[in-house]
Amino acid sequence: MISFEFLTVLVAGLGMGILHAFDPDHVMTMSSLGARPDARGATKRYAFSWGIGHGGILVIAALALLLFKTPLPETLPTGAERIVGVILIAAGGSLALALWRNNSPKTLLPGTRAPFLIGMVHGTAGSAAVFALLPIGLLSPVHGVFYVLVFSFGVLVGMIGFGHAFDRLQALIAQRGQTFVKPIRACVATLAIGMGGYWLVGA
Repeated sequence: MISFEFLTVLVAGLGMGILHAFDPDHVMTMSSLGARPDARGATKRYAFSWGIGHGGILVIAALALLLFKTPLPETLPTGAERIVGVILIAAGGSLALALWRNNSPKTLLPGTRAPFLIGMVHGTAGSAAVFALLPIGLLSPVHGVFYVLVFSFGVLVGMIGFGHAFDRLQALIAQRGQTFVKPIRACVATLAIGMGGYWLVGA
């Protein structure tokens, strides 16, 4: 039977997971992928794939730490943060290139594989490890893994919610005419590239 204290921890983990999904680097990366002309209405699908990758790597890290007493190498989160910066620049650049090609059939995004791998990188980066793995030191191995599963589910729910909202927003903008669609996408690309540069400098 789940105690009230542990239930409170799980509810907090779920809430933190949902909030974590809306971290700026997560939102900007998914916006760049979802705003591509050749990815219309696909942000929810990308968000689901991203969430599975993000949660999967966290569960692996939790299992390694709790069951095998093997923490992630200290340099790995820092390296992942740098890769996040590169991903942001690549996602923004890919969107800018797609806009420049005017919806060319030559796509740079391989289905949902890229969001899955990006989610794994984001899950490895520092903030996710802090939010997800910090409480498990106070829990039993089984409870710790269960906590990380709940946290990861919260991240998945939050990101799918964002993906749905982003798709709806794009559809509403398109319904009002194509005048603002390309400029808004260009702004997303510029912001992603700028944030990626900032991430690389601060990593």
